Amino acid sequence: MNIGNRLKEKRGEKQLEIGIFGLPLTGKSTIFSLLTNTKIEDSFKREIIKRTAQIKDNRVLSLAKLYDPKKIVFASLDFIDIPSYDHKGDPKEKNRIFQMIQTVDALLLVIRAFENPSVPWPEGANNAIRQLEILQTELIFRDLEVVENRLERLQMQKKKTKVSQLEEQEEKVLGKLKEFLEQETFLSKIELTEEEKKVISSLSLFTLKPIIVCINVDDEQFSNKFYEFKQEILGECKNQNFAYIEIDGKIETEINELESEDEKKMFLEELSIEEPGIDRLAKIVYNHVGLISFFTVGKDEVRAWTVKKGSTMKEAAGKIHSDFEKNFIRAEVMKYNDLIKYGSEEKVKENGLWRLAGKEELVEDGEILNIRANA
Repeated sequence: MNIGNRLKEKRGEKQLEIGIFGLPLTGKSTIFSLLTNTKIEDSFKREIIKRTAQIKDNRVLSLAKLYDPKKIVFASLDFIDIPSYDHKGDPKEKNRIFQMIQTVDALLLVIRAFENPSVPWPEGANNAIRQLEILQTELIFRDLEVVENRLERLQMQKKKTKVSQLEEQEEKVLGKLKEFLEQETFLSKIELTEEEKKVISSLSLFTLKPIIVCINVDDEQFSNKFYEFKQEILGECKNQNFAYIEIDGKIETEINELESEDEKKMFLEELSIEEPGIDRLAKIVYNHVGLISFFTVGKDEVRAWTVKKGSTMKEAAGKIHSDFEKNFIRAEVMKYNDLIKYGSEEKVKENGLWRLAGKEELVEDGEILNIRANA
């Protein structure tokens, strides 16, 4: 599919944003730098830094071998490095940081487990489980405050005038959320209907966002696959439906500094690691937020596109260009595994594995699409 010569890509569409949130001295900015392959000079910044990270996908490279394109493009996510959160600090500064992460689509919590005598622990949080508890509590209390304030306003309004059916529904949903928050349960764990989500969408509740816990370990902990309170953290992640990963920031930095891919491969083999942890982290974030990739292929470009699970073919077409969604006719579809197995589009068709899809059919991860649309 030759997209580049036919149409300009749609511009200005907001990518999903992942906020990196953590206490001081946890290696948060190191993880951000590794994810986005950028250097951050100021460790004590007061404003957010936003960068884009590629989601390394070997399927893109395999497709590129088949088509030998002029250009390959991986899927990507935007990461936002937020100033370190001092839970004992100035309330105004805490509020300012919460405002920074209000609009992100998910939160990556960086928790320090590594031991380093030259780097003090965050105040009052000298182990991993305590840091997680602090961050959870801060997020829950903030949401509880927002929910209670909104409930109070609705109840005051009821005394003055008749409320709408929508406001009655909102009050009911907020009451349910309040009960869960008071039990210290993240709202991402509970099932809400699409209608319920819509009613409370303007509140931008933090505990409704997908949460990924990244434990920053040292070399010994990485080698032994153990750090203090690991089982407690694993249990809490399972209980709250958080994604989980361990990263050795020091080793990942050393891998990143190697110049050639061969050197990186040898280094990983010596450590018995299949792929850099930072690549695994990007994929875990991608999957936990509920995203999938489909591909477009051709001599000009092989590209991975990002859509939410459950997206239709028409919606997927809109990711490529708004005109494709508006004037959608059909999608020609192959599966990545079939194309790799048979080696060409012609053989995929010969084996009956090529199909036409209508606008309401759902796109699946790994499908290769060729969109047909009216000019």
